[in-house]
Amino acid sequence: MRYIAISQSEIQEIKRLHESVLSKSSGGLFYSIGRKFGRDMVKEIQDRDRFFEEAARILKDRNVVEDIFFDEKTVTVKGSIEVRKENHPTCDVLRGVLQALYRAYYGKKVYCEEIQCESTGADKCIFEMKEEVI
Repeated sequence: MRYIAISQSEIQEIKRLHESVLSKSSGGLFYSIGRKFGRDMVKEIQDRDRFFEEAARILKDRNVVEDIFFDEKTVTVKGSIEVRKENHPTCDVLRGVLQALYRAYYGKKVYCEEIQCESTGADKCIFEMKEEVI
């Protein structure tokens, strides 16, 4: 598979463009895009016993995050490519990626919520997996 390089500033400009047209619904679009990326990433992971280690390696190798730690229901991230100074969480694509990873691993429908974000001044992003009730 071929990959392209895109800068953090280019990602931010693309997100701002979509937000200017779609307003708050752009978050759902980015979340869906992330879910697609995550489903593709799952296909690359060969060793189920090292599933989250492999996922972390892929995300770091692709410069999506600087560091990432997976727990049973939470994910902690430092240096997400989506971070920008805002008054709300901004890592919607990453939320979608994480949702797809957890769904594939645990075989359950989950929703990923970003409960803390570096964009708002926090020292790290924290994501929480919740079982979907719908």
